[in-house]
Amino acid sequence: MSLSSIMSTGLSALAANQQALKATSTNVANVNTVGYSRLDVQFISRQASGGLSGVEIEVTRVANAYLAAAEMRGAADVASADILSQFMDRAQGLLGDPSDSSSVFSTLDPVFASFGALAVDPASALRRSSTLSDLTTLLAQLDTTAEELQALRNESQSRIVSSLEEANSLMSGIAKLNTSIQRSTIAGVSASEAETEQQRMIDRLSEIIDIRAQKRPLGGLEVRTTDGLLLVDLDAATLGLDSTTNGEPYPSVVMMAPRSTTETPLETHLSGGELKGLLRARDKELVNLQLAFGEFAAGAAEALNAAHNAASTVPAPTSMIGRNTGLLEDDRLNFTGVTNIGIVDDQGNLLRNFRVDFDNGQILDDQANITTFGATIADLQTALESAMDPDGTISFANGVMQISADTPTTGIVIADDPANPAARAGRGFSHTFGLNDLVSHGQPLSYATGLSALDDHGFADGEINFAIRNQDGSIVRTFDFHVTAGTSLGTLRNQLNTALQGYGQATLDANGRLSLTPTNTNVGRVDVLQDTTVRGDTSLSMSQLFGFGEQLPIERSRSNSIRADIAANPNLLAAAQADLAGAAAGTRVLSPGDGRGALGHEAAGSKSRTFANAGGLTGQVTSISDYAARLAGHAGVRAEALDSAKSAAQSVREEVRERRMSEEGVNLDEELVKMTTYQQAYSAASRMIQAAKDLYDIVLNMV
Repeated sequence: MSLSSIMSTGLSALAANQQALKATSTNVANVNTVGYSRLDVQFISRQASGGLSGVEIEVTRVANAYLAAAEMRGAADVASADILSQFMDRAQGLLGDPSDSSSVFSTLDPVFASFGALAVDPASALRRSSTLSDLTTLLAQLDTTAEELQALRNESQSRIVSSLEEANSLMSGIAKLNTSIQRSTIAGVSASEAETEQQRMIDRLSEIIDIRAQKRPLGGLEVRTTDGLLLVDLDAATLGLDSTTNGEPYPSVVMMAPRSTTETPLETHLSGGELKGLLRARDKELVNLQLAFGEFAAGAAEALNAAHNAASTVPAPTSMIGRNTGLLEDDRLNFTGVTNIGIVDDQGNLLRNFRVDFDNGQILDDQANITTFGATIADLQTALESAMDPDGTISFANGVMQISADTPTTGIVIADDPANPAARAGRGFSHTFGLNDLVSHGQPLSYATGLSALDDHGFADGEINFAIRNQDGSIVRTFDFHVTAGTSLGTLRNQLNTALQGYGQATLDANGRLSLTPTNTNVGRVDVLQDTTVRGDTSLSMSQLFGFGEQLPIERSRSNSIRADIAANPNLLAAAQADLAGAAAGTRVLSPGDGRGALGHEAAGSKSRTFANAGGLTGQVTSISDYAARLAGHAGVRAEALDSAKSAAQSVREEVRERRMSEEGVNLDEELVKMTTYQQAYSAASRMIQAAKDLYDIVLNMV
């Protein structure tokens, strides 16, 4: 070996060990840097070529692709589970426990108890005011809780927007680093710092969206969704909200792939990550809870309204004005049983009594006169108008019925027959038309319309824009359904079935509830985005009448109030009960000291009612108090299940992280040993160069 070769070898050793020391110091400096992968040094012998020999160094990042991918999956699972656990825990906290005095459910029992106390002394102004105060508290608490649940959903929407913005920023950064790393690779320059920064971005992106990354031939990483949708190469995809879905307050997430101008739905390509957790909280978990809470609130209001319609004030009201039922004059009555409509004086003495027998289509008055009526609401109105003349009048327009006493100082009382009560869709005559409701709401509280398949559906020509949502609440398809006037409700049901084929089924039950039920295991709900239909002169759309979609059933827990005239005058709170069955003119049927109507309100809390499928709760027949307990229990179970899922995901991720860190992380003891070795090797190379110099000097001196 020549002296030049010895000198060259020593110089290469100096340079190599200097770079090795730099790599080691970089490792030590980043021992606590999150996401840092240590640099590994490999010494390679240079083949003698052109008189050159020695060593060269190769510095690479230690990266285990399998463990990195496993941790990314774990990070996405943890992030998704953590988001869901957070939101459901907060939602469950809003509902509380029925036994907790601060929960919304705790305001229910005092209302029924107040009516029980009112029954003891129905004439007490203090007890009446106290009862209305308790009812006001209940309705206010329902509204507040509904608002807070909605606020949680709005918060999830805001966080979705923030996550999309952060994901876009990260993907743009990863794409720029891909370009930088590719240039370094082509130039033969180390890109370890850029690769480290890129891995940090990848790790954070994997918490937002579940992704997989693979190396590019010229350096850098290509990022895709777990099912292969390209997110980043030398350019980045752009994520955003769908702006094409009209009427949707919570739009879907879409993406525009690199170098593309076409938007693609993204939600179905996600299986984990913060974004998936937020979307699932917004579109599924919170919605299910809101739907069940709406069913509870509507059930409570309907229970009180049923009792109030069965009761009466003393003296009786001069006029009874119902709510907008969505019914038309030409609709079939579809009533069974018997009801009594009486006209009484201000002392509660019966002046006229009209026995309405729906089974036989007859009205029998207190003078044994019989008036027959046909099958429609208009037929009943005409017959009652004739029978009551000149003491009373009845009108029906815009879906609203009104019955009035025309003689001064007289009033109207209505009572279903005790032995054979009138019933339509499970509600009495007065309750069906809301003639004496206690709780008011701007939309129907019950979707049991009492309509039959033979009834004309009554809707003018219009369009409904339906949305098919999957099990996670994401919209997977939308379609328009045209409603044609002049056909029966049964025909309309069949047309809906044709339109929903493969996704859901329209069913019309015996109580006139038209429901849209998913039939595909991948379909979670059939929602409504827009509805331009109107039923006759009622101004109600098909969605409003039947409770289609998710928003209208949810809204039933909000904006409920005590009927305005009762709130202004507690004496209009019905606490008595009229004895009209078989009563003759001159009989006293109302008494100021009668508390049976108040007792009926008290019993409404424990009376079984039919609850429809709502969110995560299946349809059931139970009392409003028991339903409240089941709703609270359901919320608690969901919160606990999601918390357990979070703990399980965290355990898996921690195990993978530990294994990855043991392989990719910095060990200070190992780095100290390497540093000492490289320092000694550097000194040895220096001595070798010194020895070569000495030999040069000797040779030169010999000349």
